[in-house]
Amino acid sequence: MNILTDFKQDVNTQKPIPGSYEWWYFDAQSIDGYSIVVIFYEGNPFSKRYIKAIAEGKHNLASHFPAVSISLYKDGRPLFYAFEEFTDDKCSFSAKNPQGNAGKNLFTGKKDGGNLVYRVDLNQAVANGDSVKGTLEFRSVDISFQLNGKDKGNADSAHRWNLIQPKATVTGELQLSGSLAENIPFKGTGYHDHNFGSEPMKDTFDEWYWGRYHLGNATLIYYLMRVNNNWEKKAWLLSEVGEVRYIPDDGITFDQNQLSLFALSSARVLKFENGDFNAHLQLDRLTDNGPFYQRFEGRIIATIGDKAVQSRGISEYIKPKRIYKKLFWPLVDMRIKYPGRAHWVQKSKTLYKWTW
Repeated sequence: MNILTDFKQDVNTQKPIPGSYEWWYFDAQSIDGYSIVVIFYEGNPFSKRYIKAIAEGKHNLASHFPAVSISLYKDGRPLFYAFEEFTDDKCSFSAKNPQGNAGKNLFTGKKDGGNLVYRVDLNQAVANGDSVKGTLEFRSVDISFQLNGKDKGNADSAHRWNLIQPKATVTGELQLSGSLAENIPFKGTGYHDHNFGSEPMKDTFDEWYWGRYHLGNATLIYYLMRVNNNWEKKAWLLSEVGEVRYIPDDGITFDQNQLSLFALSSARVLKFENGDFNAHLQLDRLTDNGPFYQRFEGRIIATIGDKAVQSRGISEYIKPKRIYKKLFWPLVDMRIKYPGRAHWVQKSKTLYKWTW
């Protein structure tokens, strides 16, 4: 993995190889229990259409498979979910500035004095009549974290991860309509990064864990990838003034694997240690449970020097080779709306929520 912390490179990348992908990830947690994850894709790596196009050898570039996913929760319980793939004329991603849109949803990023400011505008409906609209602003101090050579990983890797906003103040308002009608004034903290791959994910790594947890004036971020049966472990404690504490490989452990309904096995406890920093992370709220992907709202307890802190944050686990198992495709079809049609389950106010 090639690791960056570069606002200037938070732009669209050329993707001439079929199977390439790119996404812009935003998440936020409010002070009153709401949380949201929004991901803009060019080259949706979870798309059955994209996988089929690669196999057929035609119309198979990432630009033909843009998408957006939006997940909104309250206290770990899903309130709204949408994952829609669009035709390429409905989406655009700039190669000059941090901005893009998928349908009527868009994001823009800019520098404002000593700050980075991203605006995420949402306007998304699903076939059962539910919708979400609103705007969130992600504001953070413009700090270039100085990662040393070991932290930056492999510059020649097919996978690039650009950490833009480890911790941002998030404000805005969201409006839910449909089966739930609710206005949500949003105030809390958030995170933004950008991932790019020059080949299908399954060709780069076997599985990964990722997560971010705000601990007072610092943020713990980890990225663990298994490549050719070897684990590449990266974790950092980043302060709000740009200080970096690297967690060494032998200071990162995980255990207590659990088997999901889809026979996906993932660890539920992760531990991090470096000198006077110790953290115990329990992935206790499973908010998205699929055949190849899981999302958690976890609880972390940590000591930093003589201070004890705890918080809740967001974690992910993925096993990409499972995306190609046709056994799971009917389940994926229930969740992703492809261009020009909606699955019959997505049209049901009751059944669609069972897929969340």
